[in-house]
Amino acid sequence: MDPGRPRAFVLAGGLGTRLAAVLPDRPKVLAEVAGRPFIFYLLDRLAAAGIGRAVLCTGHLAADVERAVGRSFRGLELDYSPEDRPLGTAGALSLALSRFDGDPVLVLNGDSLTDAHLAGFLAWFREQGADAAMLLVRVEDCSRFGRVLTEASGAVASFEEKGGASGPGWINAGVYLFRRAFLERVLPQGPCSLELDVFPRLAGRGLLGFLSQARFLDMGTPESLARAGEFVRGLCPGAAAVFLDRDGTVIQERHYLRDPDQVELIPGAARALERLKALGLKLVLVSNQSGVGRGYYSTRDVDAVHERLRAILAREGVELDGIFFCPHAPDEACGCRKPAPGMALRAAESLGLDLGQSFVVGDKACDVDLGRAVGATAILVRTGYGAGHEALCRPEHVADDLPGAAGIIEEIIRERQG
Repeated sequence: MDPGRPRAFVLAGGLGTRLAAVLPDRPKVLAEVAGRPFIFYLLDRLAAAGIGRAVLCTGHLAADVERAVGRSFRGLELDYSPEDRPLGTAGALSLALSRFDGDPVLVLNGDSLTDAHLAGFLAWFREQGADAAMLLVRVEDCSRFGRVLTEASGAVASFEEKGGASGPGWINAGVYLFRRAFLERVLPQGPCSLELDVFPRLAGRGLLGFLSQARFLDMGTPESLARAGEFVRGLCPGAAAVFLDRDGTVIQERHYLRDPDQVELIPGAARALERLKALGLKLVLVSNQSGVGRGYYSTRDVDAVHERLRAILAREGVELDGIFFCPHAPDEACGCRKPAPGMALRAAESLGLDLGQSFVVGDKACDVDLGRAVGATAILVRTGYGAGHEALCRPEHVADDLPGAAGIIEEIIRERQG
């Protein structure tokens, strides 16, 4: 078992009865959409979210799926869990869990697609400490899908059947997260359905709903399959970013800095940021400013410091794409103080970022842990407090300073590009 490292399970074994007339010779996950098998778009989303391992739960024409997809895809390690008789979505998942490790467990229906932020969903799930959650999207007409009703707390309260009330509402997007031990307890033995047999029993019993304003495609009918090409052409990958700690990483460490005149770049920082910009990366500052919550200075003081930093960088020909800071004291239990993912998630939403392809650079354990929380590559720098934090966080990458971190990022990007 490898706790903390998610594995995705793609439910790709459906018979595709409704598509038989247009797909007589292939499983529906291999339906050609804009020149590619449909399942490749699902795997694109997993790779972009930083998921490293996936299992395809296959059934109908299982060998065809494995031949077409292979054992790896854009850095994803792929395994297969074929069923020898129809088991339904829950039964197929139960069989795959008996064969492969992974915790938490990310599950995707193989015949639907959303451009929701999967890395954000995973970070939120960890932050909530949840056992089970489903990703919900809003559509203009729920009658074809059935409606999911949630409470103000985010808990799933109940499900309305397909063909019921029409009109706008939240629906199940076919993307789920589970703690493995919880999932193993609730999955029944033998053929059964997640949607019909498992989820209704979990409503009001700890199942959470993650609300996303993302687009959604269910390609289970000939009509929706015909529209799939238009949908996938809108799947533009998000931009990669470098999330930068402020004090001790970009500027010199000053204890509870509030005076703009004390802002001083660490040597080489401006040129390092220029190199990162040249790689096409967004530059986003994310800083814990507990001095506000402790009453040492105000948010207006923080803004003044950031205005000074922007002015200094502008003279060097560098512009930051975003600045986010957490004003809360450590005991306020907010969702934005690093290593909690709140600032990174807000930046991803507002700037259209792909967290799985992004980087976090900082001088503390909380920066490394932020990278882990959102699926980004984290680099600890030895400036600021960094030299004393190596043993605390055991980072995968360590650099002497921001220029050194830029060099590591350049090498990683070259490797990604092959």
